[in-house]
Amino acid sequence: MLWRFGLALILSATAAFAEPLTFIQSWPLRSDRSDFGGLSAIEISDSNSAIVLSDRGTAFALTLDRSTRSITIEPASQPYPNSDSEGLARAGDTLYFSYEGPAAIAAQDGTRVPPHPDFATYHPNGSLEALAADDDGTLYTLPERSGDLARPFPIYRFQNGTWDIIATLPRTGPFLPAGADIGPDGRLYILERTFTPLGFRNRIRRMDPGQPDTPAETLLTTGAGRHDNLEGLSIWQSDSGATCLTMVSDDNFISVQRTELVEYALTETLAGGATCD
Repeated sequence: MLWRFGLALILSATAAFAEPLTFIQSWPLRSDRSDFGGLSAIEISDSNSAIVLSDRGTAFALTLDRSTRSITIEPASQPYPNSDSEGLARAGDTLYFSYEGPAAIAAQDGTRVPPHPDFATYHPNGSLEALAADDDGTLYTLPERSGDLARPFPIYRFQNGTWDIIATLPRTGPFLPAGADIGPDGRLYILERTFTPLGFRNRIRRMDPGQPDTPAETLLTTGAGRHDNLEGLSIWQSDSGATCLTMVSDDNFISVQRTELVEYALTETLAGGATCD
């Protein structure tokens, strides 16, 4: 009986110290299309289908073959092509897009969301990089740059036709927000990135919009070069129950960078053999 008790303690300790996120897989996204690149956002509709958005103003529908790690790419529409499109979010059947230079948010049919007064004050290349939405149509966004190294990032919420600032995200380290999504748990996940001489680093933090005074939790911090320039984040739940975080990188249309799809899962949701397939 003593060995069973000891084994239970070991397993309990292992679970307690497990990393919040488990790396699942990554694979390059390649295409002969000259306009495929600069991907800044992704929205997964199911495990094998996604919409990705380029910061050159184009959008693409992806069909993913997970067994071969290959993709089929088809052009998709977005309301303001040839704009600096950065964020993508789905609320029910409606896709929303966020833009930089100038900062704006629009639905797929072109209807613009009334801007918060702050949006006009942001740098053209440092505004609404991240966009998230929940099922009832509430939108969340935050700027890529806060305006000062000591100033936190405001998190804006658009609900019932009105903007408010529900919380601020502390600006810790060199990371800047790049993407966001609402998970199945109702919490806001924020993807951040920074560049170093050895390559890009990424961080993912999570907060509860319903408890904005609770500090954000850091789920992942990668080393330099672990992944490329991850900018887009989509969170979804697989049929087997895993909460999966799918990210896409922006290669800036530079040959030395790579466009890749990267997936992690919440470790606590992988019990019982759940996967992101």
